[in-house]
Amino acid sequence: MKRLLIFIIYFSASAANVFPQSKSPLQAKFDSLRIINRSYYLHGKIDSMPSSNALMLQLARKLHNDSSTCRAYGLYANYFLAKGDYSLALEYDIKAMEAADHGYKPSSATFRGNIANIYMMLGNYEASLQYLHSAEKYVAYDTVTNAIFIPATLANVYVELKKPDSALKYIQLAFRVSSGLAQHNIKDVFVRGNIKTNIGNIYGTFARVYDLLHDPDLANFYYLKAVRYDDSLQLQGTMTRITVRYGKYLAGKQKYAEAKNYGIKGFYIASRNHLKDVAADAAGLVYSLYDRQNNKDSAYYYLKAKNLYQDSVAAEQKANQLQGLIINQQLKEAEQQAKAEQDAEQRHRNIEYALIALGILIFVILFLMLSRSVVVNPRIIEIAGVVGLLIVFEFINLVIHPYLAEFTRDSPLPMLLILVAIAAVIVPLHHRLEHWVKYKLVEKNKTIRLEAAKRTIDRLREQKLDL
Repeated sequence: MKRLLIFIIYFSASAANVFPQSKSPLQAKFDSLRIINRSYYLHGKIDSMPSSNALMLQLARKLHNDSSTCRAYGLYANYFLAKGDYSLALEYDIKAMEAADHGYKPSSATFRGNIANIYMMLGNYEASLQYLHSAEKYVAYDTVTNAIFIPATLANVYVELKKPDSALKYIQLAFRVSSGLAQHNIKDVFVRGNIKTNIGNIYGTFARVYDLLHDPDLANFYYLKAVRYDDSLQLQGTMTRITVRYGKYLAGKQKYAEAKNYGIKGFYIASRNHLKDVAADAAGLVYSLYDRQNNKDSAYYYLKAKNLYQDSVAAEQKANQLQGLIINQQLKEAEQQAKAEQDAEQRHRNIEYALIALGILIFVILFLMLSRSVVVNPRIIEIAGVVGLLIVFEFINLVIHPYLAEFTRDSPLPMLLILVAIAAVIVPLHHRLEHWVKYKLVEKNKTIRLEAAKRTIDRLREQKLDL
């Protein structure tokens, strides 16, 4: 029966470790918002992102885990990136990377790739490559999305550096991995969505690589493939960018009518989805094409639209900076509050430990005082008294420290004087108590020795009578 009971307990413990625990309601809510927020980003509904971003950050604070924190920061970075504010996007991706490095390594490569992508957009290719090669060290923690994303981003950097051979090597690697993963039944909605998004980007990069390799047939094939793929999934953000890029490619090949059609298409999709930086880029393309045709009215319309969107982007960047300052202040306050809560919890725990230690010491002293058989050396009481004094002083310090810090405004000298005053009251009390305990113990020791002596005399008398 006993063996059966042990087996049942062991089996229950093992099952608890083997079977995954259900998500907490907060984590489930966070994950749902994350999927919704990512959908907003991919489908160009950028202005719908801030409210869910703020809510996710609040949930991440309550969850106290690095995986949620880095993802919340990362989605803020996505928002600012979509708004064309690279400095704030970079700031939040760095925060996300630091949180991931601290406690969620599977996302470390992702955020390094995001930072590299921003540096690439800013033309700092050296920094971009540095972060990408650093990201390669973390790909092993997440061999699904990062195994596609990192080589694909490396390929884009080499395209910008006009190194098509290196770009082709990396984009082929990304394509092989994505093709292999597409055959698997991946249950995670977020991961599945990332794979689909990366496939569209891979087609676009193939097009740019083959353009550099002077293969117009393959370049045209992959541009069309990328546009149709993104259109089929309604990925408005990525489709708008690849559409405008294809328009520029066609203009470079002197296919002006087709280039204008794709430019106009990209402009209206970007305008409808409030992608102002892309809309300005598309308007600039269409303006140049109409100007080439000497169509002054249409050229003026798109030139005006380009300038309006560029001004709007500049004004929005100022608003984003203000929003970034507000978010940073909120984060700072949240971190201070979390630290205060942690300190309060630690102080409470220390008080409990001090009380336990003091209780044990008092119990030992009472036992020694009340015991009728143990003879105690007064030196032991002196040592126990000193230890007890230190514990009492530490206990008082733990209890009053928050109030003392507030009263003295964390000024060291007043705090020291107050603690000295407390010690000046406690030490005399300690000496009196120690003297009293010693007196009681001496009296008890005398009693014990007298009783022992009487027993010895009685025993000797009995032995004498027997003789």
